[in-house]
Amino acid sequence: MKWETGDLQLLAWLTPIALFAGWLETRDVRIRESTSRKTGKRIYEMRRGIPYAAGWTLTFVLGIAIHAWQAHAQILDMFSEAIWDNILEEINPLSLFTTTHTWYIWFLSGVSSIVFLVILRIKARTMSIEHIHSEELPT
Repeated sequence: MKWETGDLQLLAWLTPIALFAGWLETRDVRIRESTSRKTGKRIYEMRRGIPYAAGWTLTFVLGIAIHAWQAHAQILDMFSEAIWDNILEEINPLSLFTTTHTWYIWFLSGVSSIVFLVILRIKARTMSIEHIHSEELPT
């Protein structure tokens, strides 16, 4: 990111949007606590829903729109490149380092992912606390 007025303004606009996208992705997440058959340890299983897809789509579409807006040329080439890059990232996260993304796509993905993980961590911790309190105390 270049520390120029335009980029700083874009950063100010993107911050609440990225926070919202991360929050949206967790709206319908279902976490189920169970026990591993192999190790006997407690594990958490997660099911994502339509809000997760909506948050991911918001991040994806906004990244493409900003990229197209800033470039003003070769929009179709950029669109197909962005779709291909995003598909590669979903298949192989290490491919993210070989693509030609700009800072705002990293920012949107990073902030929304951090918010997603923090909210899931809070939900999982709440489940553990509820599980502890629901167990009967020995007499």
